[in-house]
Amino acid sequence: MKSLRLGFTVSALLCGLLLGHSPAASAYSHGDSLVRWHDYSKDAFVKAEKEGKPVFMLITAVWCYWCHVYEEKSLETKQVSSYLNEHYVPVFVDYDERKDIARKYPATGLPTTVIFAPDGEELISLPGYIPVDKLMTGLRNTVDYVKNEYRPRGEEQEVREAAKMVVPGKAALERYVKDFLKLVTSYYDSAYGGIGTRQKYPNAAEFLRLLEYYEESGEKKWLDMVTNTVDHMAGFSQKRPESRRPAFEELVKLRARERSDIDAVARLQTDDVFVGIYDAVEGGFFRYATRRDWTIPHYEKILSDNAELALLFLNAYRVTDRQRYRSVAEKTLHYVLTTLYDEEAGRFYGSQDADEVYYHFTAAERARVEPPHVDRNSYAFSNAQMASTLLRAAAVLGDERYAEAGRRALEFIRKELLTDYGVLSYYDHKDGRAHINGNIEPNAWAALAFLEAYGLTGEKSYLESAGKVLDFALEHLYDGESGGFFERRSTDDAYYRPGELFVDEKPLEENGVMAYALYLAYEATGDEDYLLRARQTLGVFVGSIREYSPYLHRLSARLLARAGE
Repeated sequence: MKSLRLGFTVSALLCGLLLGHSPAASAYSHGDSLVRWHDYSKDAFVKAEKEGKPVFMLITAVWCYWCHVYEEKSLETKQVSSYLNEHYVPVFVDYDERKDIARKYPATGLPTTVIFAPDGEELISLPGYIPVDKLMTGLRNTVDYVKNEYRPRGEEQEVREAAKMVVPGKAALERYVKDFLKLVTSYYDSAYGGIGTRQKYPNAAEFLRLLEYYEESGEKKWLDMVTNTVDHMAGFSQKRPESRRPAFEELVKLRARERSDIDAVARLQTDDVFVGIYDAVEGGFFRYATRRDWTIPHYEKILSDNAELALLFLNAYRVTDRQRYRSVAEKTLHYVLTTLYDEEAGRFYGSQDADEVYYHFTAAERARVEPPHVDRNSYAFSNAQMASTLLRAAAVLGDERYAEAGRRALEFIRKELLTDYGVLSYYDHKDGRAHINGNIEPNAWAALAFLEAYGLTGEKSYLESAGKVLDFALEHLYDGESGGFFERRSTDDAYYRPGELFVDEKPLEENGVMAYALYLAYEATGDEDYLLRARQTLGVFVGSIREYSPYLHRLSARLLARAGE
């Protein structure tokens, strides 16, 4: 919990950092950094308390452009690195490896800087690149505040009254189905598709659910919302502005200094506007667009986004028979299988870096330059997502190559990540080991992937693996008093601060995935306990539509259809 007692000095820190930070846009290799980073761990915070130093925590991701800028222009300068090493305990958080920690300190973008008092109390959290002068002012002010003014608040215990168990009936399910559609419609951009009228994120799972609902209801407006959105995502509908793209040689020079000459890089984006978030040259999708009309993307390519978007375009093709959607899906899967895939191990890599210049090269020019860096770690949730997408692609397109890659990814999860204590979060390619148990995200997505694979192939081994995951989740993560699944119950003491091994938050997205997986397990086995737990999990969220889950909407619709049979 953030301190409410900021005082003058920390207020000055806040002012200085806010004035200096740019729009947030990832992790860099910190082993040879000038900053003596500690990984997020119990030991790092024990060290800070023992030495009486504040903690400077950086949350960053390997694919993020502004994170690299922050590294090179601020953190890796001698002035900043020396000050951090002497007066702080610097803590490094890789967003992809430690989503469990990043979720606890949410911000509007990456990189994120979080500063703690020596006793671990959070003082401030800010997103974005912070220039050296603003950063140094803030760092000095914080050290002075901690030394002269800060007083520990003491241990706070938040007592939560257990909510009552709810099993939603027909009326509640009908209301959730209706309200979900109403909410999506209220935020839908009829001009350009997508959600909202500023930056555009894909929200692929939501639009996939609208496409399914069109098939269930026959109401064409849902199909129209989907096709309008995917056409703009792919750049099919927008008029392309006249380009003032620099010559190849100039682009090469700019790329060499893209993290230092950020003004020139910004001008390139408006001189040569990239339309859509789809890379028509190499395939694959970027993470989001900075404008309402899906132009000027942030150029990182994330495995999970591409798994969901390939599935969305694949199903758009299946429903409409429009070949352009098939082409996008196939080219995206080709990109994944050639750039983000370890064929020998059968696992998928996490992402490819943002590169603000590379994607302005023509197809012929790209062949002459080095492509952006690839993060070769493998994350359980996105490998599970891609495995499901590939198996569905094989079913729709009749291409056995996709089925083989999907099966091998599931085997990788089963062999390297699935343990007697659930699914581990990620596989580190450097040490060849998987890490961090007890979190809901990898378990929810792995359970769903195994169950969907069983539904598509009928192979009993997938049902057995799903059962092992669900047994763990129901024993260790399920709330038997109120329903739903807790975020974490880990035994990996070294990775967490005191009190963090168990987190009783119930994240919406992962609970939606887990609830739907439980329903599929019920359909596959006839076990009524799976059905009851799915309904009880749905009951945690069905009373509020401030946030929505396409998976809970899918589950609600399935339950209503089942009741009507």
